[in-house]
Amino acid sequence: MERERERHVMKKSPALYITMLCVWTVLTVFLWVQFLPKIIDVPFFAGRTISAWKQIGGRVLLVFNGLFISYFWLNGVKDFIYVIWYYAFRNKLLKRYYRVMDTDVSKAQDKVLMAYCTCNDFDGTSLEKSMKQSYPFVKTVILDDSTDEEYKTAVNEFALKHGVQVVRRTDRKGFKAGNINNYFNSEECKNEGYRYYVILDSDEILPSNYIYESLKYFYADENVGIVQANHISDRNRNFFMKLFHVGVNSHWPTYQTMKHFYGFSTMLGHGAMIKRECYEKAGGFPPLVAEDLCLSIEARRFGYYVAFAPNIICREEYPIDYVAFKKRHSKWTQGNLEFIKKYTGKIARSPMKWFEKMDIVLFTYNLPLTAIFAFFIFANLMIAPLLYIDLGRAYAAWMIIPTIIFFFSPMLNDFITWTLHLNIFRTILYTVSVIMLYGSMLTTSLISALLGIFGKKARFIVTPKSSKKAGFWFALKFQWKELAFSTLLLIISLLFHGGVWPVLLIVVTGYSSLVLVFFSNIRYSEAETERIDRKTMEITLAGNRLLREREKEEVKN
Repeated sequence: MERERERHVMKKSPALYITMLCVWTVLTVFLWVQFLPKIIDVPFFAGRTISAWKQIGGRVLLVFNGLFISYFWLNGVKDFIYVIWYYAFRNKLLKRYYRVMDTDVSKAQDKVLMAYCTCNDFDGTSLEKSMKQSYPFVKTVILDDSTDEEYKTAVNEFALKHGVQVVRRTDRKGFKAGNINNYFNSEECKNEGYRYYVILDSDEILPSNYIYESLKYFYADENVGIVQANHISDRNRNFFMKLFHVGVNSHWPTYQTMKHFYGFSTMLGHGAMIKRECYEKAGGFPPLVAEDLCLSIEARRFGYYVAFAPNIICREEYPIDYVAFKKRHSKWTQGNLEFIKKYTGKIARSPMKWFEKMDIVLFTYNLPLTAIFAFFIFANLMIAPLLYIDLGRAYAAWMIIPTIIFFFSPMLNDFITWTLHLNIFRTILYTVSVIMLYGSMLTTSLISALLGIFGKKARFIVTPKSSKKAGFWFALKFQWKELAFSTLLLIISLLFHGGVWPVLLIVVTGYSSLVLVFFSNIRYSEAETERIDRKTMEITLAGNRLLREREKEEVKN
C-alpha cells in the first residue's frame, strides 16, 4: 500500500522528454540534411576571390550557425510540448493529486517554523496575513538583513506588537542563504525541535491552510523533502503590473505541474516548506545567489524530491515597475551563471534521472547563454560579409516556419490561458509588450553574463518594492545601454548589409523599451486594484477547478 501511495505522489516519467527529443531529432535531421551540403560547398557571393582561410572560416561559421539553430529549436520544442502536453492531460495529472489531498493530517503536532526573510523591503501587512495559520504548532521569526534604519524600525515595531522574534546577524555573508542558515543552524533554533521550516519572502501572503495542506505532501510520501506552493500575482496597482502579471499566473500551474511529473521540480525561493532532516542532510542553503535551485539539487542527491502543490495558492507581487523587473532579471542571469560554474559537475554526477538533468539544463542555462546569442548575431552581421558568405542561400525557406513557431513557443501558455478571457486589444497589447519586455533584456543579460564569465562575483540584488513616477530624462539615463547597443547593431547592419532587416526585431525592442519605463506611471486606486485582482484570480482558479472541487468535498466530509 505504501508503494502504491508513493507511486502517485512523486513518480516521474520520461515520456515527455522522449516525445520532445523525437520531435526535435526529426526536425534536426531535416536541418542538417539541408545544411551539410552548404558546409561542404559554402555559398559564397559570386565573383569574389575566396582564399583558403575564407573557405575554412565559412565552414566554421556555418557549423556554428547550425548548432545554434539546433539548440534554439530544442528549447522551442520544449516549451511547445510542455504546454500542449499539460492542457491535453491536465485533468488526468490533477487527479493524481487527490491521493495527497485526501491524506489525514488532522492529528499532526509537528513543530513548524515560519521564517520571514527581509532586506530593506519589509511588508508588515503581508506577514500579518501569512501568520493567520489554522495550524496551531507554528512560530514565526523575522530574519532581518536590512541596513536601512527606517525598515529596521518598522520590523521592530511589528515584532513588538505581534510578539514575533527578530534575528539579525553581524554580517551579510552568503546573501539570503546566509541569512537563513545563520538562524537555522543556531543552537537556539535546533533546540526548539522544529520538524519543518517555511520560507517567506517580504511580499508573500500564505493562505490560512498553508501548513496543513503542505504537511499532506510530506505525510503522503516520505521522500518529499520540500513542498513548493503555487502562486499568483496580485496587488497590481499600476499598468505595468496589470499588463504583465498574467504571465506569472499562467506559468506557475502549467510549468511547475509538468516539472513535478516529468522534469526536475525545484524550490522557487518562497512559499516553500522544507523538512528539517532534508535541510540538514543537504547541508543547508548553499551561499549562492540561486540558493533555492542549489538546495533542490543538493536535496535530490540525498534522495529527496521537491513536490509542487498546485492546490496551495500563495500570493505575491509582480515587480512593481520596469526598473524592478530589470534588476531581478540581472540577478537571475548572474545567479544562473554562478550556478552553472558551481553545479554542472554535480549535476552530471548526480543519481537523478537523465530527463531530470536535461530539464535543469534547458531551464537554467538559457539566461547566461545570451552571450552566445549575441556572438551569433555579430558573427552573422559582420563575419559572414567579411567572408563573402551569402547567408540567404545557406538557409532553406522551410526553416522559417519552425523558427517562428519556436520563437513564440514561450508565449503559447499565455495565449491558451488568456486569449479567450481578455479582449482582442489587450491580447495584442500584451503580446507586443512581452516581446518588448524580454527582447529588451538582451543587453542586461549580455552584460551580466560577460561580467560573470570574466570573473565578477554574482550579487544578490533585492528587487525594489516601491516605485516613483519616471520622467523622460530618467528613462534615457536608465536605458542608455539598451539604446546604445541597439544603435550599434543598427549601424553595423547598415554598413555590412545596407539595411536594418537582419536586426530589426532586436533594434525595435531595444528602442521601444524606453516606453516600458513609463507603464508604471499609470496608477490605480485601491478599488480598481481589487477589481483587477479579482478578475484574474477567477480566471486563474478556473484552471484549478478539479482541485477546488476536491477541497470543497473535503470540507463537507
